[in-house]
Amino acid sequence: MRKAVFLDRDGVINENVDDLISPDQFRMFPEAPKAILSLHEAGYLIIVVTNQPSIAKGFCTMDDIKRIHKKMEKELLREGARVDAIYVCPHHPEKGHSGEIKELKIDCDCRKPKPGLLLGAMREHDIDPKKSYMVGDSLSDIAAGKEAGCVTILLKKGGGAKTVHKKMTIHMPDFTVHDLTEAASVILKKSS
Repeated sequence: MRKAVFLDRDGVINENVDDLISPDQFRMFPEAPKAILSLHEAGYLIIVVTNQPSIAKGFCTMDDIKRIHKKMEKELLREGARVDAIYVCPHHPEKGHSGEIKELKIDCDCRKPKPGLLLGAMREHDIDPKKSYMVGDSLSDIAAGKEAGCVTILLKKGGGAKTVHKKMTIHMPDFTVHDLTEAASVILKKSS
């Protein structure tokens, strides 16, 4: 079985923007490519797992999200880094947005904090959760990682600074660090 690092996208790889629906809004954190490259070189699959409720709300399409991911992948590649797969949850259970996509307004199994995106990736890529990590900036990322059996790392950068101050009872992260560079450092130290 293989080992992986699951990364949330917004607030981990790139700046957290409300309703990121266009490649023009995408701003990669400067440390992301180097951190991702170091994990890849250590033998980890890099898999992005991201909730994108803007699709269900009708603010954008899956094609718009794919264009954002294409820009992300291009910027990573420029620095010698890459991701192995990207899993997107397009659903959102909350109704009442004008232009919303009815069939995507559901309580699904893939929207974090549920572990569906991670579990699907684990099946497809033969990943061992005990040797894998979930890195995110929210409690929903941590909950999904815990439910999937991964070691979890909460980033304070992105939305994580607010998360650290919330009452974390059920799903405490295994580690809390500043950014993806520090997360990569923790992972590499534990795997050596």
